[in-house]
Amino acid sequence: MNETRVGPLTTEALERLLTQAAEMLRGDLRAPDYGEVIAPLLVLKRASDQPGLLSVPDLARWSHVVAHHPRELGEVLNRALWALEESNPGQLKGLFDRVDFNRRIPSPSTLQRLISHFDPLRLSDDHLEFADVLGRAYDGFLSSVSLSDRRSGEFYTPRAVCSLLAELVQPQAGQSVYDPCAGSGGMLLQAAHYVEQHDGSEADLALYGQEKNNAAWFNGTLNLFLHGIKDTSVSVGDCLVDPLLENGNVRQFDRALAAPPFSMKYVRQEVGSPERMMYGWTPSANADLMFVQHVLAVLRPDGVGAVVVPHGVLFRGGAEAEIRRGIIEDGRLEAVIGIGPNVFHNTGIPACILVLRGAQGLPGNRRGSALFINAEHEVTSGRAKNRLEPQHVERIVESFQGWEDIPGFARVVSVDDISAHDFNLNIRRYVDTDPSEEPLLDVRAALTGGVPKEEIVPAGDKFGAFGIDLDDLFQPNGSHYADFLEEGYEATAARIPELAADLEHNFIFCSRNWWRQQEHLFAEVAGTNRLFTSALRSQLRSSFCADLMPMGILDEHQLTGALASWWSDHEDDLRSLNQRGFAGVIDRWETTRPSRLGTSHVTFESGNARVLDALGDDLCSRIRQLVVMERQSLVEKYLSWGDRYATSLADLERRYETAAARLKARMAALGHM
Repeated sequence: MNETRVGPLTTEALERLLTQAAEMLRGDLRAPDYGEVIAPLLVLKRASDQPGLLSVPDLARWSHVVAHHPRELGEVLNRALWALEESNPGQLKGLFDRVDFNRRIPSPSTLQRLISHFDPLRLSDDHLEFADVLGRAYDGFLSSVSLSDRRSGEFYTPRAVCSLLAELVQPQAGQSVYDPCAGSGGMLLQAAHYVEQHDGSEADLALYGQEKNNAAWFNGTLNLFLHGIKDTSVSVGDCLVDPLLENGNVRQFDRALAAPPFSMKYVRQEVGSPERMMYGWTPSANADLMFVQHVLAVLRPDGVGAVVVPHGVLFRGGAEAEIRRGIIEDGRLEAVIGIGPNVFHNTGIPACILVLRGAQGLPGNRRGSALFINAEHEVTSGRAKNRLEPQHVERIVESFQGWEDIPGFARVVSVDDISAHDFNLNIRRYVDTDPSEEPLLDVRAALTGGVPKEEIVPAGDKFGAFGIDLDDLFQPNGSHYADFLEEGYEATAARIPELAADLEHNFIFCSRNWWRQQEHLFAEVAGTNRLFTSALRSQLRSSFCADLMPMGILDEHQLTGALASWWSDHEDDLRSLNQRGFAGVIDRWETTRPSRLGTSHVTFESGNARVLDALGDDLCSRIRQLVVMERQSLVEKYLSWGDRYATSLADLERRYETAAARLKARMAALGHM
């Protein structure tokens, strides 16, 4: 029997502990206020456990707090946090000014339970799996609170949406990034993450933000701090009323990301620096396009921005139509991307993303046009909310970067065409994702039987990719038609999995073989901090597609989506492999998923092999699921032909004549004829 090793604290484990802490506060606080109690305790414990992170006066040490009687804890915590802030004004200024544990938690017993809950935690770097465990766990905690409380959801943008916006604007090391409605800090976090994932350093990114809601600002600022991101300046303020200024002018940034509140009211007379609204003023009951114009105003001439807005922005008339006209005619709109419904935590309506450019407008090869992407189906349905997942982000970003027409998904539209539609940007006007209509019923086939070859032949390549020839499914009937086999179309459809089995197994074998060829790459970089490079990921993606696409079963989007999903789901495993080698992965699996390692003794060599096998098995399992779905689509296609053409009018007439003859014979036998 193996000894159970206690590994470092993982994100999942800490998030569970934070959720348990929230349960202790249920009844005493509203869900949106949980963070105002839990985050300060995390900061206090982290500062005490990790030497050098902050300057910690004796009054703010965790050991000083826990030594007091429960009735004294509220005041002791208040003084500890105020002292910590006073000693670290550059990082914590203003954060704990409004903290009052006596007011928030009047029950000494509840506060004692919270202190006892956090006391055993060891939050030094040596005890954490990764340096950003606290931040990621707290961010996950904020997400769960937002899902449970509509008011909290207003300030929390799903991290996949934040990731999508960061991928669209591509911040670079050395640039400045701004979020005018910073909320819980997700946009700025993802901008930093993007730079880090593309071989840069988040320390080389200057992050700025504004947030008008004090509680949201508090959570967002602490979220950034707990992620270890220090070069930030997020202030309390309304970006429309009081924009950030520099030398008396509206401050400009290289990149801007925003998910403003939908259809918010505003007062025109209160808007500061009104020159920002150069394209016009919307009705006071709807500030959507005011936020868009604010983003346009803060972009440097060569800057790029992305804003999440409700669909009404695309087609509402009056003043909003004129604003759209000005933005489009000045070449400031690069793309309109529709995302599916029920993705955001505080609303079920679908939304869209506007990709915007600074005053220089679009780059030369894109001038005079805009890209429309209809990604309304790029979501995974869930019980409470739909989810935008890595494979969906991958497809949207690939399409945006590719800037070409993709039937039923993306289309490059000229400004002249948009003008001809009165600057209406309704995505479905340009890209309709509804299934293509079936061809008109072939009258001859419906009357006399057979299936039109013009319907069969276009599907031949897809059947052929699975090793199925159309002659396996039909028998000839002249030059323009084919007949179903004598066994009947339903029996033939049932044999399609058998006919496809050899090539299906071969494809899955090739995916496994591809992984075997990549294992040495993962082994070489294990423990070297060289796994998370854009070059390596690009190499994996290219070779994966090069090996499997020629077989024709899955296309590039399906393959890259599967790889992106796999990478995302195993990101912590891969980070452990990157930083601590195979032993790090084994440690985390023994703590979180012991079933992956089985019950036998794990040696160095067997542990390495098991890690690689488990990772490869999961990737191949994803490929297998996609292949099965593609094969099933062939079965459904064949059955649809049967539903349309298996029974002709001539068949019905023959059945009628046979039935009539039987009836006539029966009547005669009974003496009625």
